[in-house]
Amino acid sequence: MREVYSQEEELLDRLQELIQRWEGEIVEFKEADNNYKLGEIGQYFSAISNEANLANQQYGWLIFGVRNKTRKIVGTDYRDTQGLDILKQQIAVGTTGGISFIEIYEIHPKVDEEKKRVIMFQIPAAAAGIPTGWQNHYYGRNGESLGALSVEEQDRIRGQELRDWSKQVLPDGTIACLDPSAIQLAREKYKDRMGKPHIAEEVDAMTDEQFLHKLKLMQGERITNAAFLLLGNADYDYLLNRPLKIMWRLYGADGSDKDYEIFEVPFISVVDKVSAKIRNLTYRYMPNQQTLFPMETQMYNPWLLRELLNNCIAHSDYTLGGRIYVNEFEDKVKFTNPGSFLPGRIENVLEPSTACTKYLGELLV
Repeated sequence: MREVYSQEEELLDRLQELIQRWEGEIVEFKEADNNYKLGEIGQYFSAISNEANLANQQYGWLIFGVRNKTRKIVGTDYRDTQGLDILKQQIAVGTTGGISFIEIYEIHPKVDEEKKRVIMFQIPAAAAGIPTGWQNHYYGRNGESLGALSVEEQDRIRGQELRDWSKQVLPDGTIACLDPSAIQLAREKYKDRMGKPHIAEEVDAMTDEQFLHKLKLMQGERITNAAFLLLGNADYDYLLNRPLKIMWRLYGADGSDKDYEIFEVPFISVVDKVSAKIRNLTYRYMPNQQTLFPMETQMYNPWLLRELLNNCIAHSDYTLGGRIYVNEFEDKVKFTNPGSFLPGRIENVLEPSTACTKYLGELLV
């Protein structure tokens, strides 16, 4: 399903909404010159992340290129020549658990027929039970003032129960909100996975409700978030705070955006659709000098592509409200999903017998 508006247009609308309507502690505007200090960005990251958690919001914004007092768009030259890619890693080094921006957007609104450069930093809310710190200090906001997160606020965050989003019940979600063809596909895939005739007979004898209860995708009369993500009918995506989407984008050799497509629920069948968009060219090469017969191989291993996308779906932090992106370039495919690497750094999980203390989407997995 194609969207009418480009991502740039969506972000421009979002910027205007924040400028005109938003009053609170989870949005900060800065004029920001090219010398804006990394440490100050880290402090605002911590503060906005914590305040978003306390306000029960999924994320907040730090915006460069807008004057704070007047909310006038003035543009910014912050890292205009250095690029912004490395900033995510620089922030992750100093934050609790190595979390970083959900995304950094660079947009160019027109002001008096002149394009201005604006940077929108999307900051995730602190995880349930874990305040977000910067360089081992916890920051918060009192109005527009930046300061230490109060002890009371730290206790409120630390007292939160860590809940699995995938197991939570969709308040107004019933089996009528699911796609019957997706449920049938789930039945067939389940029988294939189990590979035993008596289990196949058992599944065939079940109603859809019984089958979904068996997989713990329903609780009573209500479906879980995992059920809607895997089997949902996109017509009912308004039941969630933000629609669940996967975006495939194709970039040319010059970096230009050549094509895109948006995929919606049910995600149980979307993996095949996204995989079909990726141009997996066949290469011929000579394995050695002892033969004149070339060998053929695909540019990407199809199993690996599917595994990467499945991991993005399974391990996204859906409370952040972001999309999964599959960005295809001339020489690579880049997969990104909302959330941070829970162990913090890869080195933390390379030691023998290491175990992660918390997981995302256990029911979904």
